[in-house]
Amino acid sequence: MTNPTRLFLTLTLFLLLPLFSMAQLPKEDGIHERGMMKNRTNVDKESSEYQIGIIKDTVRFRKSLMKFVGTSLVYEDDAAEDEEDILKETLPNSTSIHRKKTDFSNLTDAIAVPLVDNKAKKYYSFPSDGVRITSRFGPRRRRYHYGIDLGLRTGEPIRSMFDGTVRVAKRAGAYGNLVVIDHDNKLETYYAHLSQINVAPGDVIKAGEVLGLGGSTGRSTGPHLHLEIRYEGAAINPEDVIDFSTFALKDNTLQLTKDNFRHHSSRNTNVKLANNKAKATKGGQYTNVRKGETLSSIAKRNGTTVSKLAKLNNIKGSKIKAGQKLRLR
Repeated sequence: MTNPTRLFLTLTLFLLLPLFSMAQLPKEDGIHERGMMKNRTNVDKESSEYQIGIIKDTVRFRKSLMKFVGTSLVYEDDAAEDEEDILKETLPNSTSIHRKKTDFSNLTDAIAVPLVDNKAKKYYSFPSDGVRITSRFGPRRRRYHYGIDLGLRTGEPIRSMFDGTVRVAKRAGAYGNLVVIDHDNKLETYYAHLSQINVAPGDVIKAGEVLGLGGSTGRSTGPHLHLEIRYEGAAINPEDVIDFSTFALKDNTLQLTKDNFRHHSSRNTNVKLANNKAKATKGGQYTNVRKGETLSSIAKRNGTTVSKLAKLNNIKGSKIKAGQKLRLR
């Protein structure tokens, strides 16, 4: 069933619901149109109880309908997290979800990361069945999405991708119920928004073993699995590891190069980000306004203030447009 069809059915059911409720109510003489209360001596009492029953049934119907909508009508980015909460990467401490990131900006040689070893009985398992990609790794709404979102139904079993040890298994803010598995090849896999966690920190887990159930906990508008893969704390695109058309590994050994971490090298600090986006010319430093940017966001990213930008560029008010060239300094 396509999403437009589901939406049409949902709207139709909502419109028909009041009629459904009215049709079930007793008539003024206390006799239901199908004769359910005919020849009763306590019609008023039964009528009242019957109406209460209908109301309860209607509430249950509404809840079932909303569950249907929540599990079926999830469009791309509808089940998205707020990256300001979920993906904001800070300096780690003893209780951090994220490990401290390694800087790979100066990486010269490829890093070979073995993923499976049949002789050693180390295998791979895709996390869940019957999923579809609802949001990919990369820039999203002027922020960065460090994982991939896989739409699913609440209660679907979620499995560990590889053998490993559970490092995190708890409610984690906007991640909701989160499990992080530490693997012996310096990779970690994150499984977020679970409705149920079946493991505890320190548990040893095998590839394919169920670690929890899919859900929509935390900052989420629909049931999905937010899956992250990190190497020494630095996120990599899951599509560099998995062929999502077949759900199989692209290779038994992952070859990591500087390109796999390029998104990190330009985001380590505001200064580096500014240097990547701004053009230095004689007499000043400039940048081109991107779609959706404001004077405030540009000032914050480049370590300056709105008033300074306005003065340098003779801007009255705060209106700017995409493609406009602004002087930063």
